[in-house]
Amino acid sequence: MIRKILRRVLGRVLFGNLLRVINYITLPKPIKRKASVQATIDKVTKDLSLYQFVTCPFCIKVTRFMHSNAINIELKDTQKDDHHKSDLITFGGKQQVPCLRVPQKEQQDIWLYESDEIIKYLKKMF
Repeated sequence: MIRKILRRVLGRVLFGNLLRVINYITLPKPIKRKASVQATIDKVTKDLSLYQFVTCPFCIKVTRFMHSNAINIELKDTQKDDHHKSDLITFGGKQQVPCLRVPQKEQQDIWLYESDEIIKYLKKMF
């Protein structure tokens, strides 16, 4: 019980918020594109959703990549919003974050769970 509390307080709260601060301080400027190119990218990504915790180091890795590459995807914090958490578990199958939801027109949505896989998918898109 004490280990669980220490892990939550030290790991998620203290370390996670320290990572957020370091990330904010060292965040690179996003790349600049022509407005028409950026509009095309925004159109492609408008239906994507990234389920995350703001203090999760792997989520920070993905959002940092998105920021530096000017990729705009809706962020859904499953730690603060029970509806997002419920959707992640119900449709995605597990509570793991980060998770990128890629809607499909005629099929079930794709749920990508690993930060490296999400970044690889986004690189392949652009």
